[in-house]
Amino acid sequence: IMEEQQDTDTIQLNLAKFQRNAGRDYNEYFIPSNIKLVLATMPQAELDALAEDNGRMFRYRFGFSATRPVRQQVIELQQAYDLSDSEIRWLKHAGHLRISRADLTVDPSRLMPITGWIQLAIFSILCIGMIFQVAFSGAPEWKQGLGQTMLAALWFAGAAMLFKLYVAPWNTLKRSGAIDARGAGNA
Repeated sequence: IMEEQQDTDTIQLNLAKFQRNAGRDYNEYFIPSNIKLVLATMPQAELDALAEDNGRMFRYRFGFSATRPVRQQVIELQQAYDLSDSEIRWLKHAGHLRISRADLTVDPSRLMPITGWIQLAIFSILCIGMIFQVAFSGAPEWKQGLGQTMLAALWFAGAAMLFKLYVAPWNTLKRSGAIDARGAGNA
């Protein structure tokens, strides 16, 4: 007969709201191993409260630091227009969210998407020119094919980055209702 061995090195922790008594035999508790697990499993209301109170959590979640009043305004903006954490992050990178010490301003400037489309056109023309230069060079066919493939991959990566940085955030503002058809801010 095999005897049950008990682990004498068991540590019991009391973690308040993160534990439960399972059948009065033992306690189960949830301690996330990293911040990504917290963001993936915690309810939105608790994440918002944590981000509002904790500047480090806010920075990890949205990608920038802000004072408590601004953190509160960002969370209110997110809730009002149903924006994701990633969309808030890209709006900030694109310059559509202007932050001062005590205030958040949504800047729905049409200059950003126009700048993005102009840069995308110039970048595309340069890439097409390089592809033609490779095509009409005296290099062997396999080198031309490799060069053209690499240039096409460069174009796709660069175009995606320019679009995501300049054009997509303005479209997010427009689609969410934060700006109207004329481009004026509602937030």
